[in-house]
Amino acid sequence: MAERVAFSKSFILGDDFMDLSLEAKALYFYLCIVAMDKGVVINAKATARMIQVDENELKTLIDKGFLVDYEEGHYQIKHWAENNGIGENAKARNSYKYRQFRERIIERDVICQMCGSKKNLEVHHTKPFAQYPELRYDEDNAIVLCKKCHMALHKELRNG
Repeated sequence: MAERVAFSKSFILGDDFMDLSLEAKALYFYLCIVAMDKGVVINAKATARMIQVDENELKTLIDKGFLVDYEEGHYQIKHWAENNGIGENAKARNSYKYRQFRERIIERDVICQMCGSKKNLEVHHTKPFAQYPELRYDEDNAIVLCKKCHMALHKELRNG
């Protein structure tokens, strides 16, 4: 069993996850907690019973693409790698190439492009990092924002 479990904020705040019922969300979180390495779950029905959630919520999670039923009674958390920071996006963000890119953008812009702050600077991708892998290192697709402005911008983008 995995000793540590993380959840990607972009994943759990995404529309697909937010559209799930409270019961399906609770079951998903508990399945992640009891999952073994690589997100394999062998006791999903028992977990549903333990938290008093209808076992039919397993079907909801499968139908919505959060869980893969690969053998009777055995499931896999589909977004396991993404949630635990070992997916492709997380690897790219932690790479030497990306750290160098980030430093170049901060040196170029120097301050937050929204409020002018010089503290807690981050790189924002105009076209999202995860959705446009071909633009991850495109300097024309990146600006510097402070953490506060960056979070506010992403909240605004999510709420449309």
